[in-house]
Amino acid sequence: MARAFFAWELGGDLGHARRTLQIARELRDLGHETAFAFLDLASLGVAGNESLEWFQAPVVPPARTPSPSPLNPPEILLNRGWGDALGLAGALRGWLSLYSLWKPDLVVCDYAPGAQLAARAAGLPRIAIGSGFSSPVVADPMPAMRTWIATDESALRRIDATLLASVRQAFERVTGTAAPPSHASEVFSADATLLCSWPEIDPFGPREGAEYFGPQDDPQLGAAESWRTGSRPRVFAYLKPRDARFVAILDALRAVAAEAIVAVPGLSKEHSQSLSSGSVRIHGGPIALGGLLADADLCVCHSGPGTVARALEAGIPLALLPQQLEQFLVGRRVVMAGAGVMVAPEERVPDLKGWLAQALTRQDLRRAAASSPIRQRARTSVAGRVAQSLEGRPWRA
Repeated sequence: MARAFFAWELGGDLGHARRTLQIARELRDLGHETAFAFLDLASLGVAGNESLEWFQAPVVPPARTPSPSPLNPPEILLNRGWGDALGLAGALRGWLSLYSLWKPDLVVCDYAPGAQLAARAAGLPRIAIGSGFSSPVVADPMPAMRTWIATDESALRRIDATLLASVRQAFERVTGTAAPPSHASEVFSADATLLCSWPEIDPFGPREGAEYFGPQDDPQLGAAESWRTGSRPRVFAYLKPRDARFVAILDALRAVAAEAIVAVPGLSKEHSQSLSSGSVRIHGGPIALGGLLADADLCVCHSGPGTVARALEAGIPLALLPQQLEQFLVGRRVVMAGAGVMVAPEERVPDLKGWLAQALTRQDLRRAAASSPIRQRARTSVAGRVAQSLEGRPWRA
């Protein structure tokens, strides 16, 4: 029996928790112990009645004047407060204290760069998991994330140098067995990078040095739903109520769908019921996607990588409304593959009804989704790979 410590500290929504908890569940089935340090402890509720050992993730207070459009991954960390060496050192001490208390054999990081860095300081093996965005391509300087915009390399080097200086100062304030990073890229390095996604929708991929396993969340987790009529078209939607277009999207779904099932995590039961009407049924929590997507005609979502992967595995085209950069990068890959349409975060669409209606009639989208290489892929277990490391076996044959 060995001990794996799971960490999550950046990013929002339930995708991180659902993925991490499923991997940990499989590890426990293999006889290993697990514990969690999460940014959002409320997300542990998706585990149901399982008995879990958990801690609050130590985080750095965000920068007071963040860059509105970070150029590369180091600038994201600077936006999250990593330019404050004293604050970063405090967070690293928090992680090191958790490691000292729980004594893990391995740290598994899902967008947890502080936990990853502290594991380096403690001399612990560290594995990075995620959908791709949290494990950027490692280079010197760290590359720009918006590859379609010309970026001055000197600007990237300045950002890297600022982050590296803060990280090295923080390292000097904590006790560790490892030397501090000598390049900004080392902040993101891990002993293995295991992506819970597919190369076709990796925001920075496909790339070498990473292994692709497919989504790790349980597709049966969530409320059971089914299509109740034989009428077409059928639309599945996964939406966020904080989107300013939320009500307009629901109105558009009512206008174009013979039947629509909508997941809106965070919406109260009363609010969900008040918005459900006619052909549109709304749930205030996750929905078990199981066989639901396989018989849909369109998936409408904010381009979260988990939902996108499940839709393409089912051969269903997508109408995408990303709200932030990671979602836009994933959506861009879908559009380039011809399997969906997208409205960029800053783009305004006055006629969402017409936009959705057109997506439903485009046979080229359906053909591209149906022929996606993702449909031929079988999910493999990240837990099995993690277990190999816990049991001291090599990662690759």
